[in-house]
Amino acid sequence: MIVEGEVRHSQTCNVHISTDDGRSWQEGGELMPEEFTDCTLTAEYGPYATLQFAEDGTLYVAFVASELPSEPQERTESHRHVFLARSTNAGRTFDHTVVFRADTDDPNLDTNKGPMLAVDPSDSSRVYVGWRQGLHQDDSGKVRSNVAASDDGGETFAEPVDISGVEGGDYPGLAVGSDGTLHAVYWTRTFGAGEDERPVRPIQYARSDDFGETFTEAEPIDAGNQSASRPPILAADPTSDAVYMIWYGNQEERNAEPDFEDARHDILFRSSRDGGETWSDRLIINDDDTDANQHDPGIAIAPNGRIDVVWYDFRNSPTPPVDTTGQGGEDGLAHLYYAWSDDQGVTFSPSHPVSDRAIDRSVGIWSNRVSSSFNIGITSNDDSVYLAWQDTRNSGPEFQSEDIYTNKVRLSGHANETQASTLLPQFQGAGLALSVAGLLLVMAGVGASRRRAR
Repeated sequence: MIVEGEVRHSQTCNVHISTDDGRSWQEGGELMPEEFTDCTLTAEYGPYATLQFAEDGTLYVAFVASELPSEPQERTESHRHVFLARSTNAGRTFDHTVVFRADTDDPNLDTNKGPMLAVDPSDSSRVYVGWRQGLHQDDSGKVRSNVAASDDGGETFAEPVDISGVEGGDYPGLAVGSDGTLHAVYWTRTFGAGEDERPVRPIQYARSDDFGETFTEAEPIDAGNQSASRPPILAADPTSDAVYMIWYGNQEERNAEPDFEDARHDILFRSSRDGGETWSDRLIINDDDTDANQHDPGIAIAPNGRIDVVWYDFRNSPTPPVDTTGQGGEDGLAHLYYAWSDDQGVTFSPSHPVSDRAIDRSVGIWSNRVSSSFNIGITSNDDSVYLAWQDTRNSGPEFQSEDIYTNKVRLSGHANETQASTLLPQFQGAGLALSVAGLLLVMAGVGASRRRAR
């Protein structure tokens, strides 16, 4: 299952289904409610949708949508509502629930983005949706990290709980542990008085032991840096107390100082093996010794507990990062690289390339002053890893479009083999360079939890 967002023409989020192990793909059911078809929010950075299969086979998709405007609007002018879609037939049809309706004149309530989803692995009726609400921190109010809970399989949701402290927060990464504990992490969103006075923005952690009614006070578990890129994401092992956090960023806390020159971004990882009580030291997963950047990691947990991580990697690009402000250059040629851990994140394997050719990031919407991207789609079973990503191999400066490609990584012990990439149907638009289609995606598989149940 893949959900992609077309950011230039239709501005919809769309479902794609494979029932033959990724060899072929077909369109799924209509994800968007009839009157709310603008899902990609003026091509702002993702995520536009997140999805997960529950233990009982129900497919849940969280997304934010607005009425498609007849004329271009500023990003604060449209009401951005938070939705949950549910499917009991593997994405062929959907029902919808409004998680949060934005119908005020207050942009701090109407600006909702970054929908994140978590489903209890042992109780399919418990569903959680998190998102970022509000504009940049100012006198009118902080940016909130909201989480709303459902105990009836997404039919209804309680009022959202803001889990951020007084500094505010970005959209929260969510995961439910084996004991039903809801874990959440987010970037602090405090902004200073000027570009050179940014405070360091740590990564905060909070959890709920009462199914999302209340949360512990958020506490920092990583120092973060001044110029954060994307909020971290979480994954929980459904068979143990282990919780894993992954993100990309600069290793230096003060990476936005005027004289700072190290723009390199790495894939960073922390783990908790006691249900969030304590967290390991920060680990760098990519193993290159270059000045290259790494971006947008995806993470999945196989039924046997193996941790799979994949990311965009520029180590083979002939051009170095172009950004010297510590935010990390996004141009150049990228490949997908993959690593795994079979000791709960204490160590990781060497990095392996798992894409068949370079991705030109000087075209398309992944960078190119649009920065419309999200973590690579990934899902796993005990002997295979499935990937989906944004790819510009069929594009160029004239069209600026992107396609979705998929790959299956077959694991044999600790030696992987890669199956040839399979092109999904192209969702390209016609027109000028700034108007053609670009794609953003997330991915989920239905099989893992059902195999555990047998």
